[in-house]
Amino acid sequence: MLNPVNPPFPEPAKEYPMASAAPDLSILTRWVRGLAALVAAVVVATAGLVAFQADRADAQPPNTSDWYTIVSRHSGLAFDIQGASTATGAILTQYTEHDGYNQQFRFIDSGNGYYRIQVRHTGQVLDVWNFSTANGGTIAQYTNLNGNNQQWTVSRNSAGYYTFVNRHSAKALDVYNFSTTAGSSIVQWTPTGANNQQFSLVPAGATCGADTVLADIAGS
Repeated sequence: MLNPVNPPFPEPAKEYPMASAAPDLSILTRWVRGLAALVAAVVVATAGLVAFQADRADAQPPNTSDWYTIVSRHSGLAFDIQGASTATGAILTQYTEHDGYNQQFRFIDSGNGYYRIQVRHTGQVLDVWNFSTANGGTIAQYTNLNGNNQQWTVSRNSAGYYTFVNRHSAKALDVYNFSTTAGSSIVQWTPTGANNQQFSLVPAGATCGADTVLADIAGS
């Protein structure tokens, strides 16, 4: 019987001298250049962010007023979103003043002498419904889109009363048909300067300092 042949022993591992520990200058140079590029990118990105924030700030409305109740000189009743509704399309009426947020409004500067009239309880703004240009056109609250049918000139006369004329229709806010009844509509109508188109602004609460928006309006 033949004995199995023993496999050959593996060749002993050879030892080699250690390589030099001197750094690879080409790798170090590439690393320094990469770090410099990263720092430059961070600086550019930071500058871009600052510029973006500045652009955003410039895009914001220049100013907003305090909150006011708007009261008709003719009827003594206040602007009121009917039923304190939060729905878009809820109409503007006049009603007995009760200090509700659906009777409080502020003016958001849209620039170029125009303002949006914002409702406090919904954040929506007064809107000439369906872009009407007709006398008697409905005034309702709607999402703030800054459209021309949501922008108004605000003028103060020598007696201290304000009138509001729409940019789109050139019609004024008007107590319809000279009504003195609570719940009757506020509509748009050809500006006449009559008492049913004049309104006082009653601060809704204590204010801190002068209202710069109303000061600008009065100054103009």
